[in-house]
Amino acid sequence: AWSATRDNDLPTAAMVLWQRLSRRARLAWWLGALCVGHGLAHEWPAAYEAGASDMCSAALRKYVLCTAVSGLFSICHNPGLFESSMPLQLALGCADDPKTCVEKCVLDASRLTNESVDEPCSSDYQAMHGFSAPLNIFTIGQYDFQSNATKAKLLPLPNIKNFGGPAFLSYGDPAHCAEIPTAQYCVLSGFIAALRSKFVMGNCVPSVCTESELSSFVGSLGRLAGALNVNVQCDFVRPVGKATGTSAFTQSFLGWGGVPVEFTNKAEFTRGAAISLAVCLLLGLLVCLGTVAELRREARRHRREHSMSIVSDAPAPGGPFWPGSTEPSAPLRQHCVPEPRPPGLLEGFVNHWSLVRNGRSLMRLRPKDQSDFACMDAVRVFSMSQVILGHMFVYALSSAGYSNIEQFSPPYGMLSNFWFQIVPGCYYGVDSFFVLSGFLCAAGLQNKVFNRRENRRPVGFSLTYVKFALMRWLRLVPAEMFCIMFVVNLLPFLGSGVLWNLQDPRGGHCYEDAGAGECSTLWWTNLLFIQDLDKYMNRCMLHTWYLANDFQLYLTAPFFALAYSLSKRAGWAVLTVAFIVGVIIPIWQTSHYNWVPETLLGGGAGFNKHFYMKPWCRAPAFLIGMAAGWAWPSLERFKGRPRTLFGEVVGVLLSLVGMALCALATFGRASFFQCDFRECVDPDSNPVPRALQYLWAGFGIVSWCLGLITIILLCSLRRFLPLIQDVMNLSMWQPLAKLSYSAYLIHTSVLIMDFCQRSSPVVFSPNAFFFSFVSFVVLSLLAAFFLYLL
Repeated sequence: AWSATRDNDLPTAAMVLWQRLSRRARLAWWLGALCVGHGLAHEWPAAYEAGASDMCSAALRKYVLCTAVSGLFSICHNPGLFESSMPLQLALGCADDPKTCVEKCVLDASRLTNESVDEPCSSDYQAMHGFSAPLNIFTIGQYDFQSNATKAKLLPLPNIKNFGGPAFLSYGDPAHCAEIPTAQYCVLSGFIAALRSKFVMGNCVPSVCTESELSSFVGSLGRLAGALNVNVQCDFVRPVGKATGTSAFTQSFLGWGGVPVEFTNKAEFTRGAAISLAVCLLLGLLVCLGTVAELRREARRHRREHSMSIVSDAPAPGGPFWPGSTEPSAPLRQHCVPEPRPPGLLEGFVNHWSLVRNGRSLMRLRPKDQSDFACMDAVRVFSMSQVILGHMFVYALSSAGYSNIEQFSPPYGMLSNFWFQIVPGCYYGVDSFFVLSGFLCAAGLQNKVFNRRENRRPVGFSLTYVKFALMRWLRLVPAEMFCIMFVVNLLPFLGSGVLWNLQDPRGGHCYEDAGAGECSTLWWTNLLFIQDLDKYMNRCMLHTWYLANDFQLYLTAPFFALAYSLSKRAGWAVLTVAFIVGVIIPIWQTSHYNWVPETLLGGGAGFNKHFYMKPWCRAPAFLIGMAAGWAWPSLERFKGRPRTLFGEVVGVLLSLVGMALCALATFGRASFFQCDFRECVDPDSNPVPRALQYLWAGFGIVSWCLGLITIILLCSLRRFLPLIQDVMNLSMWQPLAKLSYSAYLIHTSVLIMDFCQRSSPVVFSPNAFFFSFVSFVVLSLLAAFFLYLL
């Protein structure tokens, strides 16, 4: 660099020096970006001038050269360095008189940077670099076909990895950056094609430059900007007030002071947001009116009861307690207390929104003698917790990311760990819901619908079927539509922070992972429960594919029930055929699409789209539940604790069989991860033989569902393992089970509100993972409680 300076080749000198500094200093992305592209030495003089005002250009130049100026100041004003280094004296031409080395160094350094190095860069600009994300550079060789030679290419060093490849993600220190009066916090994001990875880099830059000027500056770098697909975004954080007192002194000395800051919310208040807010206010008004009306009615009832007690306790005229009377008492007369008027139409309507009424409904418990299937409430709560646990792992990966995702990588990471299979095994939670739905649907249809002869006739069946489908639709739709409205129009205003407001290259935001997607235009697919079709899949409220599956399977249940009511043999035959088809289809798909039948390993090959979210692959779970519902009347005669040793042994053995089947489905998947991840996703190199993969595709879900229904039936018959059975039959599960549907709808918003407001990627540790899981379950149930009250 010094040789080039003496030859007046300043661009070459600058490039050499900057490349050296980029490896040793924490440079902001401006300097880092300039160090990456080809022909940097020739593009720099014009680049920093393009698209920017004079003030911005001067500030950017000072900002970019700040580290170089401070470094050269440190070198040139260190006489001892020149006195001990003869090569440096020769390079500066001061070997004859070392005392002039400082002067010559300052002169050459000024020529090199075109800036004065008589003093270091100002403290505020140094603080900007200190609070920017550190940029580490590494070099790769890239073959250039035009020159028939290999050229060096400098790239940002990725600092995190995910299943899609490496990535560079560092937000710097946005809060401290906002405390610098002359600075603003901006984010540079883009995609590194050479590494097939994205990068997000937070930087503290001069505030005199607008976002458009910074974008123009980056865009003026030509091939560099095009190769990285860069995008500049600012206005994420701002100070609240100015530094005073000690903070002002600190600011004058260090360039930044201790002032509070606030992270902004950049969501636009749209018409949809206004309508959604109006709907919420209307619901709030109805809740208030209903609650007040209920409380007034309660007060009138209490006054009447109090008046009744006064009349009942008063001595009757001429009675034994009447003063001076010896005659027997007359019958009490209570007609003096008026009867309360029945609620009118308006009062009856608003009463449905009463917190008192809905709160009592939530906490109302069934008596033990009316709770044959009390354990199902515990299963609902457990299944909901499974769903949250499984989504907790996946949603963190798709939003904030894991900084240490290698902790999961097979064959030595957590995914190959036997006990960690509880997490990917949580995807069976939805199959548990299918089993419960099938059981209750079959039992209800047989006991309340097809026990009447008229409902088995064509006209009666048609009317009953329409009513059946309509009631199911009305039960599911209101809460789902409210959650869609909330996620699309209101959730964006409930968060803040860099990741929350950062726009990705597709134009989306992190908070849309809660399910918003394309709901603003495709909400009607959820209204019709067709969001599991290939055309609409993953486009609106991704996790509600289960509701579409459930509704579609519900529509088939009356036909099975009708066949069973006409002829039990015919019903069992039709159910068996459907079950066999539901087992064969996954096996055929696994062979046809050549995927590994596991959610994490086969997702990239279409397993989730064509298998995991399709009703015909989930049908066996629903049909197992229906079969149990039909079998229950025959099993009910065994209800009660066994009176013989043989009965006790049979109950324990069946309990162990049920638990073993669930354990096999959960922990058996560990065999798929005993390999390198790239080998695991290949069905031919996966350690599980192909024949066993086919069996897993067909019977993995079946194993879980058979084990679960065995546990439920034994628990309902009071023949399961005593201690576990007593816990599952506790009344405390009833209120929580009523919240399971609302919790299923809202839990993704709870997850995203945490992950998308983090200032850094998630760091996995078993303890933190567990405590986060508990907090997510509690918060999801709390959010579901408020949704239930509406």
